[in-house]
Formats: sequence, C-alpha cells, structure tokens
Amino acid sequence: MAEIDFSNQRALLIEDMAEARILQKKMLTDFGFKQIELAMKAESAIELLRSNTYDVVLSDYNLGSGKDGQQLLEEVRHSNLIPNTSTYLMVTAETSIEMVMGAIEYQPDGYISKPFSQALLQRRLLKLIESKQKLYDVNHALDQKKYEQAIEEAVKVVEAHPFLESKCSRIKGECFLELEQYDNAIELFQTALKERKMPWALFGLAKAYFYKGNYEEAESRFRQLMLDNRFFVNAYDWLAKCLVKLDKKEEAQTTLIDAVAKSPKAILRQIELGELSSELNDFETSEMSFRRAVFLAKHSIYSDSSIYFQHLKSFIGIAKEHELSNRQVDNFKITLKKIQKLFGDNPKIKSGAYEIEIELFITQDKLNQAKSAHLLYKQDVDMGLAAPQSDRFKKKLEPLLGESSEES
Repeated sequence: MAEIDFSNQRALLIEDMAEARILQKKMLTDFGFKQIELAMKAESAIELLRSNTYDVVLSDYNLGSGKDGQQLLEEVRHSNLIPNTSTYLMVTAETSIEMVMGAIEYQPDGYISKPFSQALLQRRLLKLIESKQKLYDVNHALDQKKYEQAIEEAVKVVEAHPFLESKCSRIKGECFLELEQYDNAIELFQTALKERKMPWALFGLAKAYFYKGNYEEAESRFRQLMLDNRFFVNAYDWLAKCLVKLDKKEEAQTTLIDAVAKSPKAILRQIELGELSSELNDFETSEMSFRRAVFLAKHSIYSDSSIYFQHLKSFIGIAKEHELSNRQVDNFKITLKKIQKLFGDNPKIKSGAYEIEIELFITQDKLNQAKSAHLLYKQDVDMGLAAPQSDRFKKKLEPLLGESSEES
C-alpha cells in the first residue's frame, strides 16, 4: 500500500462524545493531518459541509439528540454536500441490522466499528484514500455529471490499475443508466455477471430492464437478487415498483412491508408503503407507515407537511370502517399538534389541519365537536391566521354541519 501524505488532507471529525473526539483527533494528527475541524452534532456538521470541502469525513453513528449518523448521511447525499472525490467513513459501536441496513443505503465509503486501534483506522483510511486517488478523474467527472467523460476516465483507470476493473465497471454501468443508454448498460452488466455473480451487476441489469419497460424481466432479476441477498433492501423497493407497473399492488405492498421490517429507518420507504396502502384502502397499514414516517421526519431532510397530512387522513379511512381505538385517537392528536407546532405559521397548512380534524369528527358522528372546531377555524380565517375554506370543504363538509359559508 502506497504512502499517502495526510498533511495536505482536510478532515472533518463528527463525534458527540468528548473522550472519543479527543482520541480520534489525536489519531488523525498522528497520521499527519494538519487541518482537522470538529463537529459535535449533525446540525453543526451540515453547516460546515455547506461552506467547506473536506477530503475525509469521519462520522459517528450515534450523535446524541437530533439527527443520527444515518440521517446526517441521508442529508449529505440528498444535498450533495460532499463530492465523490471525498472519503466518508462511518464510525459505530452498533451492530444491529437496523443500523447497518439503514446507513448502508446511503453508501458511506466504509465502516469501522468501535473500539478500534490507531493502526486499524490508519489502514482503513489509507486503503480508501488510495482508491479515491486512483479514481479521482472518474469521480470528478461524476461530480460534474459528465457521465460520458466518467466512462472514458474509467477505461483509463482499468488500463493503469486492472484490479479496479470491477469498481470501474460498476461506475460505467451506472453512467449508462444516467445517459439512458440501456442496451449498453444491459450488455455491460451481463458481461460482469458472466465473470462473477456480483449483486451490483444483477441490480443494475434489473434496473436497465425496468427503464426499458420490460417489467416482467426486471421483476425476475430483482427476485433473483433478493433470493441471493435478502438484505439488499433497495431491490425490494424496485421490485415493488415493478409490481405496481404490472398492476400487482397487493404483492408490491407485501414487498415493501418486508423491506421496512429489514430497514425501518428509511423514511421514503415508509412514505411509499403508506401511500400504496392508502390506494389499497388498507388504512391500518397506511396509518402505521405514516406514523413511523412522522417520527423519522423530525430530523430528516425529507420532512414535509404532506407526511403529517397523510398520517391524519389515514385515520379518516379507519374511522369509516370502525370506531377509532383510544390509542388511535391519541396518535391523531399527537400528529395534529405536531403539524400545528411545526407549520402553524402557514395559513394554508393551518386551514388544511382544521379541515381534516373537522372531517374526522363528522366521520365519527361527533357533530358538536366538529362545529366547535369549525367555529375556531372561522375565527382564525377572520384574523388571517388560516386560509379561507377550500371548495371541497364548502361543498362536501360544511353542509354536513348544518351550516354554510354564506351563514358564517
């Protein structure tokens, strides 16, 4: 392994525990790092990443209150806060499947488990950074979304470093997908599979068939991948997409239920399951999924009022089928309070929350409570705190209250 001069490398160390932070900073200093910045929370790390570029990011999984390491990495990937040329190493003392599956979906460059020695950390960083350096031109092109150039650079890397052929083939395949050159992607992934049965190649092949509209072939490949590697959770998501296209929505729902059981902290998957369950009028499953999404949204880049609204609406679906349990009533109130607290300054959102609350009261035949909520709603409208009633509310709900907008 080649020697690497760390003195010109800039590092960000994200660790909430003071003792571990001091120890890891000393390790990085001993390696030769001259520029080391520290963050104790994910939120402060994000601010640093927005304004600086780091060669190495060393992040703990457990970061105390607020975002955890997975949610930090989720935002980093979503907002493109670190380039492909940088190295992101996740540090964790946890070994639970939930943690591992959750974090791996956002693809850190590597993991290291606590406790670890200075020698182990150095070997891990050296290996990752050496690979990044050899792939620098490829990753730089990817950062600029110049996929054809990235393919050309990957070919050069393989010529100079044949041991990186598998890594470069994977990159080239993903570039072909980005360029919508699906036949080239299929040929590349099939060739890779003939040489060795790699999960990434089977995954890429299945996606290429999906993009071409060959959903039956894509379904078959995704199922094969799931049989070979039951913890390749992204394959479950894509299989569900195939099944929806093939109008097998119940099977798609079952697939997503299996996926969230393996990786429950993926908020987008919880939302997808909730939406699909609502389409199937399975409001119990929809409520459960959106409840989890609401919980995850607190520290997620994907937090949005629509998640809270969809959770509230699921209770209306349940109430049309049977009386809500005390726990369900409590959960409705909890989410209603959250949306009022987080988004209450937005008159349109405040109006939407009122209308869902009133609709639930009407569905439960609680007209007095519905009328009381409606009175508060009208008062907030008059004061400009809530937007005027929607056309749907005026036409479908207000008449059920024995009132009309003209009377109000």
